[in-house]
Amino acid sequence: MVNSLKNVVTTLIFVGIVLCFLGVALLLIGSFLTFDNFSAGGVIFIGPLPIVFGSGKYGYHLIWISLAIAVLMAVVSYLVLKRGKEVATDI
Repeated sequence: MVNSLKNVVTTLIFVGIVLCFLGVALLLIGSFLTFDNFSAGGVIFIGPLPIVFGSGKYGYHLIWISLAIAVLMAVVSYLVLKRGKEVATDI
């Protein structure tokens, strides 16, 4: 049980790192291809508090998408911590 949990955690960390690099690469490619219409948005987490920002023509939409992702991350973090406490009490 613990071994399979370690494999899942390792896989999720690896997938997260790969997705971050892929996202940065796509942003760089996209910024070089379109100079006239640029929009950006994102979330910075400082502890449990998200700072959401956006600018440009689609900045408003990007802010809402970033906020939805932040809420999803908070829910997933809660579920992972809850599951970790359940596993810790079973050991």
